[in-house]
Amino acid sequence: MSIELIKNNSGVTGLLIGLTFLLLVACSGPKDLIDVPTIAPVDSVAKVTKHRIFVATSRAKSSEAGVFYSGKRSQQLNFASVTVSIPPEHKTGKIERPNSLPSDPQKHFVIDQPVNFETREAFQSDLITYLSKLPKDKRNLLLFVHGYNTNLTSAVLQISQFVEDTGYDGVPVLFSWASSGQTVKYVYDVNSVLVARDHLVSMFSTLQLSAVQGYDVVAHSMGTLLVMEASRQIALTTGINPTNKVRNVVLAAPDIDIDLFISQIKLFPNDGRNIVVLVSKDDVALRASKRVAGGVQRVGQVSAQELSKLGIIAIDLSEIEDESSFSHSKYKDSPAVVQLLGETLEEKTSFNQRPNLSLGQSIAVGVDGALRSISEASN
Repeated sequence: MSIELIKNNSGVTGLLIGLTFLLLVACSGPKDLIDVPTIAPVDSVAKVTKHRIFVATSRAKSSEAGVFYSGKRSQQLNFASVTVSIPPEHKTGKIERPNSLPSDPQKHFVIDQPVNFETREAFQSDLITYLSKLPKDKRNLLLFVHGYNTNLTSAVLQISQFVEDTGYDGVPVLFSWASSGQTVKYVYDVNSVLVARDHLVSMFSTLQLSAVQGYDVVAHSMGTLLVMEASRQIALTTGINPTNKVRNVVLAAPDIDIDLFISQIKLFPNDGRNIVVLVSKDDVALRASKRVAGGVQRVGQVSAQELSKLGIIAIDLSEIEDESSFSHSKYKDSPAVVQLLGETLEEKTSFNQRPNLSLGQSIAVGVDGALRSISEASN
């Protein structure tokens, strides 16, 4: 079954089945990898890199091997952490997963040391302790919100790969909403996002720690809808970014109705729209989403020039090739894009403070990773 068939299929069900088939082919092997057996202890492998990932999730707990938290919804926000080891031969833009168990820490990402926190206070306390051990200039938080069709294992692997490849040196925090992890359950995932809005607002409050120097938010696909909806709730109560510690909100391949996005963005102050939107005209997954959503354009497919008129920075990734994810995950799969994001995170600054970048601007990333201005929206 080809991508062209997916594009031309007139039925929504057939469209999702086609995507399911391709995803199964692309993602063979065990899907749940949390604390599963390895052929050797991680510590016995030289030159592995480790990242501790703090997790807040609206998923329900699971006792099933490798799962930790399932695709079912929880009525309460749960807190956890895991440690991820990156293999010595890791390639930028890739997640090295095993085709079968046991996994090999010499070759594969390994997720182990799962910890459940019984209370929010216990989670906060451990996070504060972890921050206190870092140099002051590294006491930053990266909040990552995954997209549709993502189980907890995949979400953990995605944030770990992003942190590793960008060189982020602060503390990574994953917010994992209750995606089913199944392509055909798109509507379930949309509703899981809506259920998780209050949880994410609560999480923003939990992370407001005096020790933190700055925050960066990275959201992908349907996760961008969750971030924007939670931000809307915050805007209507306490106001957006009152401490000015949130440096960047990166929305990668946003699966958001464009009319909804326009209404959401209006609540952000004109001088505080530190939002960066990554778009790509060849995003096959968003083409499918558009069909499911009644033909309404998704933000991740709107031209960078049009989006920049909303007072944000829009970056067009259409020239970047990406055969591994239907051009839907270029933010982490493309070395050129990873480098661009990594440089900004490393500088601990906002995109609009980078040379030659400002709010209301649209730029393109060339195949060589070079940036060029498309246009600047008139004020």
